[in-house]
Amino acid sequence: MRLILLLAACVAAATGCAGPETAVRVRSVPGFGSGEHTYAFVDASSDATDHQDDERYASAVARRLAALGYVAAPMDAARYRVALSYDTHPAAVAIADARCAGDAPCGAPAPRRAAGFVWPGAKTYVHSLTLRFFDRAEGREVYAVSASERDREPHADHAIDYLVVGALARVPFEESAPNHGSATVAAERRSEWKVTFGKDETRGEPRVRGVAVLPD
Repeated sequence: MRLILLLAACVAAATGCAGPETAVRVRSVPGFGSGEHTYAFVDASSDATDHQDDERYASAVARRLAALGYVAAPMDAARYRVALSYDTHPAAVAIADARCAGDAPCGAPAPRRAAGFVWPGAKTYVHSLTLRFFDRAEGREVYAVSASERDREPHADHAIDYLVVGALARVPFEESAPNHGSATVAAERRSEWKVTFGKDETRGEPRVRGVAVLPD
């Protein structure tokens, strides 16, 4: 009994000050986020057998985009067409998905420092979200972002808002690294960062505590 209490105290000490974290990968073309901010969802779907989360993800993304000044519009009038996909799988399983931002599978890599304390041997899960913005006029992808969170919950109920807020924590994305010539300035930009959250929520949404750009 004393051993159990001691272990519980260790867990409390390890997690008492830590909030959730999301790992984010993004690629963007210059000019994204300028001009008209209208969008429409296309092909909102998951790779899981249970599609009941489609509406929850879409609603969470719509709320966040509205807070950032983006307005939903009819498909034939919206400047951006947004493709949404998500996935949950055991952490030991890697699922390759070409729709993810960057060259890694959805949800990989997990945050370089796992959030909180995980019991040795406990099964962990990776929840991931990918958003891809396509310019309607040009027909090309102009922004793609993937966010992932790792925990011990087999369902993403609690993770959806963290994934959405983490994925859209820096919109429009501006590369903070030094430029390496005019050719690079005009090229596609890529970055990876870790978004940390406070334990409390503000106005029903997770509170971003910090965004740390990770080294290449």
